[in-house]
Amino acid sequence: MKSKKNQRGVTVVSLVITVIVLMIVAGIGIKVGTDQITKTKDATLTSELTMVQHAILEQYTKYKTTKNANYLLGNAVSQEELSNITTMLGITLVTIPSGYSEKERAYYKLDKASLLEIGIKNTDDEYVVNYISGEVMNITAKETTEGKALYVRAKSF
Repeated sequence: MKSKKNQRGVTVVSLVITVIVLMIVAGIGIKVGTDQITKTKDATLTSELTMVQHAILEQYTKYKTTKNANYLLGNAVSQEELSNITTMLGITLVTIPSGYSEKERAYYKLDKASLLEIGIKNTDDEYVVNYISGEVMNITAKETTEGKALYVRAKSF
């Protein structure tokens, strides 16, 4: 029969070292996972911004082809509200030359219902858009986690 002296168990020191190593590995994993989630959210917001832009440019093309103002969806935004939005986002809007009607030159707020009409689903964000310049501003999320304004435009005049 073997004596109990030869049977050794896990020492407290090795147990503590193992726990510390596991905590370090878990901390690194959590940090990497959190960073990936943040990057994914930013990519989703940027992608959605581009999808809205393509959809409004398509709507504007339909409007120009048919002269049907129903293609210019959304509620017109007042100059004061537009000024507040641009200040909040830290952006300068495109200067639209004369020759376009007031309806065309206006900026429109697109809510969830308007976005559904142009084919944008699964979003709770609201946007302010200009159909002529292709400007799109996300006024719900406002900016990425890096502080970059969620704003895009198609052209300058």
